[in-house]
Amino acid sequence: MDESREELMVAIDDLVRQTFGPHLRPRHRPAMLDLTVGQMEVLHTIGHLGAPSMSDLSRELGLHPSSLTGIVDKLVRAGKVRRESDPEDRRVVRVVLTEEGLAERDLDRAHRRERLRGLLGALDDDGLRALHDALTALHDALAVRDAGEVQGG
Repeated sequence: MDESREELMVAIDDLVRQTFGPHLRPRHRPAMLDLTVGQMEVLHTIGHLGAPSMSDLSRELGLHPSSLTGIVDKLVRAGKVRRESDPEDRRVVRVVLTEEGLAERDLDRAHRRERLRGLLGALDDDGLRALHDALTALHDALAVRDAGEVQGG
């Protein structure tokens, strides 16, 4: 392999943006989803974390707490999430998806998967398997790295 490791990483970054960017950008979101990209990302993260505290959600998203508060306020007014007191520590506020928020998140997820299926459909079986194997290797390597970061803390 003639390319350096750094050159390969730059080439992969370019390929990811060129391949997925034009096809998976939010402008392809169905009209029935009335949330911004940021609000949708918050919904997905709440769904992933379960019932996170505002602090946990802020940390996970890398957002300043005041910025997150504004987004969550809008989601509360839209009926997508609700705030709840933590039963073990009343100082902690948790955010949970409402039925409407869960339905919207699931609709967005289904739409994303459908777009991804359309892209992946261009691959033959061998290409699809190779992509799966490469992504699995990346996932596994990141899990090992992240576990080491948590232990080394």
